[in-house]
Amino acid sequence: MPATKEQIRQIIADNNLNSVADVYTLLNDIVAELLRSGSLDCSRTGGKLLEF
Repeated sequence: MPATKEQIRQIIADNNLNSVADVYTLLNDIVAELLRSGSLDCSRTGGKLLEF
């Protein structure tokens, strides 16, 4: 289910996102946490999920 505009605005406000670099850092942190927690399996992609 796609995020609504209001949800995206809330994510931006909650995480103090002011630049593309801020968004990149947030997404990188989310993916890293998913990998650490075992919630995301990228074994079929050879780990390429982290190559942006």
